[in-house]
Amino acid sequence: MSRTGRSWRAASLTALMVALAIVWLLPAVWVLVTSLKLTENIVRVPPEWIPWPATIEHYGEVLFSSSRTARIGRAFFNSIVVSLGSVALVVLTSAMAAYPLARMRFRGRNLVFGLIVGSLMIPNAVILVPQYVLVQRLGWLSTYQGLIVPEAAMTFAFGVFLLRQFFLTIPSELEDAARIDGADPWQIFTRIVLPLSQPVLGALAIFAFRSAWNDFLWPLIAVNKPDMFPLPVALALLRGAYAAESYGPIMAGAVLSALPLLIVFLVANRRIVEGVRVSALKG
Repeated sequence: MSRTGRSWRAASLTALMVALAIVWLLPAVWVLVTSLKLTENIVRVPPEWIPWPATIEHYGEVLFSSSRTARIGRAFFNSIVVSLGSVALVVLTSAMAAYPLARMRFRGRNLVFGLIVGSLMIPNAVILVPQYVLVQRLGWLSTYQGLIVPEAAMTFAFGVFLLRQFFLTIPSELEDAARIDGADPWQIFTRIVLPLSQPVLGALAIFAFRSAWNDFLWPLIAVNKPDMFPLPVALALLRGAYAAESYGPIMAGAVLSALPLLIVFLVANRRIVEGVRVSALKG
């Protein structure tokens, strides 16, 4: 292919990607714009893409008013606690399970790994009833542990798969040298393997955070106290409270819900790509 042909192909692909990005971004931009409009300007025809005068009163109403906002400020805090707790639990348990499956030899290792990976094919809705019964018998309904542990369990299998694939790429000579120096398996795991695994651990943490932050179904079932609702459930109640009156608070709540995920992506997008890439070297 000539240089001119390659240039046209690259330009066409770039134009297509830009068009797709615009189509994807328009709803997100509209949510942000609507959240900054005065109530009387939200449903104006033709619609306005530049909010003037702009206002942040909807954000104040959502965060600090207690009349019909479903305690969004408290829900935001609940989501932070649940998401960070789930991240810590997923990273810890997945790493401790993936290391022996990747670096140790024992009978049934492949069977255990196959069962863990096979569990990824089971829809979460299938285990909701037994999961609810277990949490109820433990007395964990409407508690942080009742939200964190099941959320972590939903990401555990993926975390084991991701980390095992990365652990397989670590040269065995490093472990052999550590054994010669007198290190036991726990020291090898904590002082050699984990420090070398920071990219993939970061990627897993981001995936676990996103999954816990966005989950709606399990918190809806497991929580019956308004003060324990996470953000997705609180936003659904917010929509019910304001649907007939104003979209401003609804859009403000949606922006607040998306903001942490956007910050995490902007800060750590390279680590996401790097973690997935290095884990896919052996598959």
